Formats: sequence, structure tokens, C-alpha cells
Amino acid sequence: MSPRTNQQNEVLRQQKKEQIMSAALELFAVEGFHSTSISDIAEKARISKGLMYNYFKSKDELLASIMETGFDKLLEGFDPNHDGVLTRDELILYLREILKMIMGDPYYWKLYYSIFLNPATNSEILMKIMEKSESFFKILAEYFERKGSKSSFAEARLFVAMFDGFCLNALYDEEFPINESIQIIIDKFV
Repeated sequence: MSPRTNQQNEVLRQQKKEQIMSAALELFAVEGFHSTSISDIAEKARISKGLMYNYFKSKDELLASIMETGFDKLLEGFDPNHDGVLTRDELILYLREILKMIMGDPYYWKLYYSIFLNPATNSEILMKIMEKSESFFKILAEYFERKGSKSSFAEARLFVAMFDGFCLNALYDEEFPINESIQIIIDKFV
């Protein structure tokens, strides 16, 4: 058997990193960030504690990586043709895709909102997320400006805040009328 190539090693490294992030995500979402130890994560990921430190220097770095990876996925579908101009159809598609993402990965989104709602947990993560979301808010504000908004940036922020509230209810309230509510958001605000 010949030795692995650099490319094969990198694929294995990425798989192991994702395995660790997945285990940590579930534990952080269920047990809480502060209640979860590196040992708990290593055990869940079925690796040694020492090996985990080859991938992440600390639990904080691991959390930041999880949050940034998820937030990058959130931004991927926004302005799908990447022309800097958001259309009504693109925004509707984006809202529906976010809803699928949220309902398809509740661990991540419960963690995301717990971090977002408790800025003391890790303010560096929130700062990075806010930096990454600058172009998102700019494009969304321009969309509302084209619709005739007199305060397009405020409307964009309010729209996101409303949608965050919708997502929180969809995640935590089993009887929340998800499909009807998303249609109302689209009809009234998009």
C-alpha cells in the first residue's frame, strides 16, 4: 500500500475536522457551550482529546469555526447570481431556503441564536458575523430602497429582526404555523 498523497491527507483532515465540529455542535446546542468540555467533544467525536487540539486550539476557536461555517452557508444563497442586486424572486427563494436550512439543522440554529442572544458568550464571534453581514445588509437595504422605502437600512434591519423572530418560533414552538407565516411575511414585506 502506497503512502497517502497530500490531497488525500487534506481530505481526511477536513473530514475529521467536520466530525469534531458536528459532535461539538450537537453538544453545544443540547448541553450548552459552557457545560461542554473538550473531553465531552472528543468522546462524542470518537477521537482522543490530544488529537482534537491538532484541529482546534481551544473550545472558543471550535465554536467560532462552527458559527462562521454556518453563517457562510446562510450567506451563500443570498443574491444567488452574485450581481449585487436582489430581486423579489431571489428574496423569496432565499427566505424559503433559509427556512429549509433552519428546520434541517436545528442544532446549529439553536446554537446560533443562543450565541446571538447572549453576546457575552463570545463577542468576537458576533463581531465577525456582523462584518460578514455588511454586504448582505447593503444589498437588502438597496432592495427596500428600490421598493420606495424612506429608511431602507432601518427597514432591512427590521426585516431581518422580524425574520429572526420567525425562525426562533419555528425552532422552539412545535405548533407554530410555519408555512402560513412565511407566506404572510412574503405577502406583506417582500
